[in-house]
Amino acid sequence: MFNSTKPFITETMIILSVLKIFLAFSIVLGNGLIIMAFVVDKNLRLRNNFFFLNLAIADFFVGAICIPLYIPYEMKNKWIFGRELCLFWLVIDYLLCTASVYSIVLISYDRYQLVCNAISYRIKQTSISRTVTYMGAAWVLAFLVHGPAILNGKKEKDDTECRHQLIFSANYIIITSILEFLIPTILVTYFNCCIYWNLQRRSSRVKNNSIPIPNSPSPVKGDSTTCAFISKMCLPKLDEELPSSMKKMRKKSLFASLKTQGEDEMTSVELSSLSHSNSVPVDFTAQQYKFLRDRKVATSLAIILGAFVFCWAPYILFTIIRSISQNDVDDPWYTFTFWLQWFNSFLNPFLYPLCHKRFRNAFMKIFCKKKLTASLRSSLSS
Repeated sequence: MFNSTKPFITETMIILSVLKIFLAFSIVLGNGLIIMAFVVDKNLRLRNNFFFLNLAIADFFVGAICIPLYIPYEMKNKWIFGRELCLFWLVIDYLLCTASVYSIVLISYDRYQLVCNAISYRIKQTSISRTVTYMGAAWVLAFLVHGPAILNGKKEKDDTECRHQLIFSANYIIITSILEFLIPTILVTYFNCCIYWNLQRRSSRVKNNSIPIPNSPSPVKGDSTTCAFISKMCLPKLDEELPSSMKKMRKKSLFASLKTQGEDEMTSVELSSLSHSNSVPVDFTAQQYKFLRDRKVATSLAIILGAFVFCWAPYILFTIIRSISQNDVDDPWYTFTFWLQWFNSFLNPFLYPLCHKRFRNAFMKIFCKKKLTASLRSSLSS
């Protein structure tokens, strides 16, 4: 990749290398937390969360394998690990980066199904085998984009060089760019647009009073019983949206039963024998709650798409330009975009999983297990 015949190490390069080592460590730590969360918390093992696990695995090994092997290569301007490890590094690097992209597509597709096809999504929610099939297909397709070409292509004559021999083939670069960037971008954009249009239609129904909105809260006091309609899918994380007064109420009985009304899937939740000292405002409907949840989904998807395009588009553009111009001279801007592509693996854990309440609860189990156990025992005894 680099044409300098004499390796050089400057103060600037040392600083940059330290930053790159920190980047690799951060990628491993952030994505490692996501993987560990699945190990310690069974509540995370839902269909949609498995796609986040798939993304975390790909990004984890980017930080654990790809970057650590590349830093010495960049510092010394030569590959020092031998021909076999070079071939392994090339295959793994392209595989992991492409698998990360395809995992983002799977996450977007899953969120699209949740918002736009809620009933069929719930039916398929328990099908873990289908989810695993999608995940496996993403890895197989990711390997097929670059793997065969790397393994069967011409090898570098110079053992101190380690690069894909087809990076200067314009036809190859354009085809692979379509497969690993353009098509995924179009798909994720399409899913985002469908979710946005779905929310717009539902927002119009709310404004036209198609969804009844109470004029004032309806407090429930004493030993009376009330029923509120909420989305069953979000029942485990209901406390994310409830007011603090609801979170503090004591419940002696809580049961859920599935109820379907038209196109909307509803769950009837009965809260009985409430504490005399608490009042519960019931000022939301299932449609409103689902609308708020889906709006958060749309926002998170838009952020994921924006980060993906920001990190990948410059690299793809520079790669195409280099392949067409046959320019073998190292360009600092190309190097920057090369690292920017890896930087996406650092961003991914923070875009959704680390900000998700269920994941945060899992991290509490990891870091504050004793404190959490004591707190749970105290609440149960009271």
